[in-house]
Amino acid sequence: MRHRLFVLTALLCSVLVVLAQSEAAGFENSIDHFVNSKSTLGQSKFTSVVERDPKTREVIRVVKMRELTHGIDISACRDCFEDERGTGRFTHRVESGERHTLLLTVERKQQSRIYMLQYTGERTMHARDGKVTIVIKRSPPPDMNTED
Repeated sequence: MRHRLFVLTALLCSVLVVLAQSEAAGFENSIDHFVNSKSTLGQSKFTSVVERDPKTREVIRVVKMRELTHGIDISACRDCFEDERGTGRFTHRVESGERHTLLLTVERKQQSRIYMLQYTGERTMHARDGKVTIVIKRSPPPDMNTED
């Protein structure tokens, strides 16, 4: 009986630790992990911009952009978007028969995230001219007065 209680307590603590880490990570998902892992490769173009409140130096918004030059990267990123489509508002638009735009908006209590993937080509490995953009915006506290 003690062993079962110990195992259940340990399992509950493990679940709580995982939940706390995901909260601290700012609700990162597979798209974030894809962009972060590919941003360190030598052949990628990655840009990150941080906007801060000049008074408090708190982060207001982060914009990350990564150019995708290989069809396999575009395909993998598109798969991440498909995996995450149930986590927010998802749209997939095709212009001129070949210019794809996938948009996922995820809103949480503390922040909003907008994910956008744009590429040209078919759903095969022959896709080209890809770019993924992530906008992370901190949500102001509900009692914050916006007037100065």
